[in-house]
Amino acid sequence: LSGTKYGCGIGGCGACTVMISTYDPVAKHRPANSCLLPICSLHGAAVTTVEGVGSIKTRIHPIQERLAKCHGSQCGFCTPGMVMSIYALLRNHAEPSMEQIISALDGTFQTVNCKKYNEINLAIRFFILTSVKITKSLSFPPQRMAQEQLRTLIFHGKRTTWISPTSLNELLELKAKYPKAPLVVGNTSVELKKTHHDAYHPIILHPVRIPEMYVVSSTDDGLVIGAACCLAQLRDILMEAVPKLPEEKTKIYQALLQHLRTLAGEQIRSMASLGGHIVSRGSNWDLNPVLSVGKSVLNLASEDGKRQVLLNDQFLAGCEHADIKPKEVIVSVLIPYSMKDDFISAFRQAESQKNALSIVNSGMRVLFSPGTDIIADLSILYGGIGSTTLSARKSCEKLIGRQWNDQMLSEACKLVLEEIFLPSSAPGGRVEYRRTLLVSFLFRFYLEVLHGLHQMYPFRYAELSQEKMSALVMLPSGVPQGVQIYQDVDSGQSPQDPVGRPIMHQSGIKHATGEAVYIDDIRPVDGELSLAVVTSIRAHAKIISIDASEALRVPGVVDVVTARDVPGENGKDEQAYAEEKVICVGQIICAVVAESVTQAKCGAEKVKIVYEDLEPILTIEDAIKHKSYITEERKIEKGDIEKGFESADEIIEGELHVGGQEHFYLETNSVLVIPRVEDKEMDVYVSTQHATDVQELVASALNLQSNKIMCHVKRVGGAFGGKITKPSLFAVIAAVAANKTGRPVRFVLERNMDMLITGGRHPFFGKYKVSERRSYFAYAYRLMVHGGTQWLKVQMETSHKWCSSRVRAGANTV
Repeated sequence: LSGTKYGCGIGGCGACTVMISTYDPVAKHRPANSCLLPICSLHGAAVTTVEGVGSIKTRIHPIQERLAKCHGSQCGFCTPGMVMSIYALLRNHAEPSMEQIISALDGTFQTVNCKKYNEINLAIRFFILTSVKITKSLSFPPQRMAQEQLRTLIFHGKRTTWISPTSLNELLELKAKYPKAPLVVGNTSVELKKTHHDAYHPIILHPVRIPEMYVVSSTDDGLVIGAACCLAQLRDILMEAVPKLPEEKTKIYQALLQHLRTLAGEQIRSMASLGGHIVSRGSNWDLNPVLSVGKSVLNLASEDGKRQVLLNDQFLAGCEHADIKPKEVIVSVLIPYSMKDDFISAFRQAESQKNALSIVNSGMRVLFSPGTDIIADLSILYGGIGSTTLSARKSCEKLIGRQWNDQMLSEACKLVLEEIFLPSSAPGGRVEYRRTLLVSFLFRFYLEVLHGLHQMYPFRYAELSQEKMSALVMLPSGVPQGVQIYQDVDSGQSPQDPVGRPIMHQSGIKHATGEAVYIDDIRPVDGELSLAVVTSIRAHAKIISIDASEALRVPGVVDVVTARDVPGENGKDEQAYAEEKVICVGQIICAVVAESVTQAKCGAEKVKIVYEDLEPILTIEDAIKHKSYITEERKIEKGDIEKGFESADEIIEGELHVGGQEHFYLETNSVLVIPRVEDKEMDVYVSTQHATDVQELVASALNLQSNKIMCHVKRVGGAFGGKITKPSLFAVIAAVAANKTGRPVRFVLERNMDMLITGGRHPFFGKYKVSERRSYFAYAYRLMVHGGTQWLKVQMETSHKWCSSRVRAGANTV
């Protein structure tokens, strides 16, 4: 089953989406990220992959057909995940609303080719609803499921024991016995810690079969939501409750819904629990600041009894006196109703509107004395600024009793910037931008509250300026953003002429069915080995020694490959295997080949390298100062440059800085090398944009003629320029290992290693110097038109000075 793809490994991309079906009256079918799903959590569930939806060998599902024919795939790597998201939606809702469709897709298919703007919603709904014809039903025998609910499930692994109790009392007993054991519902937090920090838990408790943790009830104080309810359920509960309640009671619910519509993707919302979101206390977690300012209450239980804890800034900061005790669990959360004189707002700024961690988030609440604009209570919390959610508690206390006006806003901004301090060396960078967001959110809250007061007391605030009213964030009108428009071709154009016509991707159907074969989808070859690399942990250092003795003793490890094993040239501009020294963190030093990926990774961890640190060069400016260039300097000069500047009427010079970027292609760098029986020939299957370079570098490394190396590239799962040079080095590493062992070698990078090793789009630093003269008009004109753009681009890339001529004719500049 190769349709489900590995993209990021942390539940962020959706390429690995499957549908989980359980005997649950609320949500029988839900999309889920398979990369986060522990196998133990699937007991009693059915897992449907894209192969179970449709196939070109049997019959494709209408979802798959429409996705392909409506040009919904490009590289196609994540397309199976898109199919599963739509499929799971239709299994729960045969006729979903527009909001449900958008939530399920989170912008993926909101762009549909149509000529009229008012047809967009109808087109999307038609796309979805006409795909529901051939769905099948899964049968869950009630007696069997009832029996399963009565017995405790215990799974024993090599290092971890997984326990799924059936009652709250049993859970509390287990928590008393294993106070350090985490409670895992969706595994969206614990798995991240395991992936990034190698966290290890001997005991894991899985409380998904405890009714008390799924309670949903309405009280006089507010809504009580079970801690195990997923965020998608919370969203649906609030959406159902808001229209039934008086508007003044729903302000916190509306603020939460604002975040729940954009927080993560539908797969994560269908897995992550409310209790897990709260107790993990991530600084970027969007709901916690809103729940805190709304005075939410945690209902806790332990063997010692029950108690309540206020979800406030001290709890989010992890203060001992306000925290959960090791033997306690969160059973449910009380989210109180808001009041008439309450105003609650939620804010977040991320790199994209949906499915992205927030850079900064915030929850703000103000309570006025009845019938006035005098502040009786004020709460302001920010996430994304420090390691925990931060409160501007002191600033809020100073502002109580003040009138809600411009003077208060000015004072509030000053106080918040003083209290919420962000040092220039703060993790995550973008310090000035994040400090700006602190004030920006506060200003938006001020305007929203002012607008609310205007609506409540129109006569008192009749003087509210048009400028402030227009500053409020309003939904865009007119042409919807992201709509692709194309014109019909001329009626006289030949039907055989493809120019201007939308034509379906040749592999579109295979993309949608998961039958398009990428490198890691190629079936294992007889005798195939897996490869894992050992990378530098120093920025600049000499390699004193490499000790692979412990790695070779790991069961399944076949060999360790270093630069000494390269028969020919060890790379060109960059070394494939580091030899005498390393020049960056993440540079490949050696490789471990083993019978399985797990054994190769285990072996790589056992390799010991001794370094002698050298002075690192960390910036472009330092590199220029030390004349540390990868290639020779390039200059473009014409004529006597110095004389031209001396005779210039005006000289303009300055610097240009452009930051770097990571290439986030969904298919990580992958290569499979298969030695042939005769003449030392090799087949290299690789995901690359530059197959010729792969062939040349592998042949050079093995000291062979290029025609001995057959390079195969069927398709690439995304690249964006990131698979031009690096895949050649990865191919060399795998080819040298295959040459040494005489066996096929598969080398597929995991996401964290791919991001570590590859350089991405590098930052640029350019210096420019321009001279201006009032003569030679024709020459200057030709120079700018024919050479200006290209010239500037080359000089930016070489980080060197360039000069040109510019002419001023009257008020215009050429």
